[in-house]
Amino acid sequence: MTARGSLTALGLGALLLAGCAPALAPEGVGDTPAHHHALGMKFVESGELARASDEFERARALDPGYAPAWEGLGLVALGRNDLGAAESALRTARGRDATYVPAALGLARVLAAKGDLDGARREADAALALAPRNARAHLVRGQVALKAFDFGGAEASFARALELDPVLAEARREWERSVKIRQAAPGTMVARRIALADPIRRGELAALLATELGIEDRLRRRRPEIFDASFRPPGAAPAGAVVATPSDVTGHWARNAIELVLRLSLMETYPDLGFHPDEPVTRAALATTLEQVVAVALNDAGLKTRYLGQASAFPDVRSDHFAYNAIVVVTTRGLMEAERPSGAFRLEAPVAGPDALLALRKLAEGL
Repeated sequence: MTARGSLTALGLGALLLAGCAPALAPEGVGDTPAHHHALGMKFVESGELARASDEFERARALDPGYAPAWEGLGLVALGRNDLGAAESALRTARGRDATYVPAALGLARVLAAKGDLDGARREADAALALAPRNARAHLVRGQVALKAFDFGGAEASFARALELDPVLAEARREWERSVKIRQAAPGTMVARRIALADPIRRGELAALLATELGIEDRLRRRRPEIFDASFRPPGAAPAGAVVATPSDVTGHWARNAIELVLRLSLMETYPDLGFHPDEPVTRAALATTLEQVVAVALNDAGLKTRYLGQASAFPDVRSDHFAYNAIVVVTTRGLMEAERPSGAFRLEAPVAGPDALLALRKLAEGL
């Protein structure tokens, strides 16, 4: 057993032994399991996992059979990505009180993170059977459906969660994400997996450009000459010629896609000649890539400088920014949008999979 495995086993053993320990006597009128659980949950929400753990341990010590204390310890372990300890604690919570809905929901989240989607679905359904009007139960059921690529079922679950609790922000975010995924209509397994990426990375973007949305076929119809090795625009190397493979994509799962988009000049390498396939894609980077695809498809090199010198309509983007022209191109063509109501473009914000898929779907349909 590895050192990490030994520590995890010791941690699980400690939790189980703790469940058999006698209860501590409270030291004051407020020293109750419910108080410590409530405070621990606030610390979980703020990301203060060590403080949360202290509170849940105190709740458990005061009442070893108190299911919410075990649920809290499971959430702390989940936050630390210790899925084994999380599952053990949450199963203990379920054993202490089979009607405690948050324990079933927590266990569903852990099982989904471990890839046991059938088990996760069973736990979420058990929670819904106990509390059919619990908005968070519908939220978690939708999140499990998303991981299973059941995008329609996920959207319906998120919509139901919002119907029950219109101010549940997480449900609204998930519902908006599922709507974008449906609109983007990912048709292959690769596209479905990328739809759940947050953020999307350069290698994944190359894969979408190369194969998932049929952009290559559209380019072949619009500009067949760029696939002809004999074609040589003035002062340029032949388009379609073999491009040196960046050293940082050797062995990468998206290597062939990356080589294709480089050969078609749809994406570029960095000054260090690397592609940086695992680098997150920002909104500025996505805009420049979309602009490049449009320029290549239309054979319109002037598109990339057409809006330079104009007054910027975006409060966070200067007109001399390298991505300004691209931002105008993509927003005027409806491929991307500025933030509402501020009008900011949020240049450095990472792009999630659904947003990238939807932008590329709109682009492909317009070519």
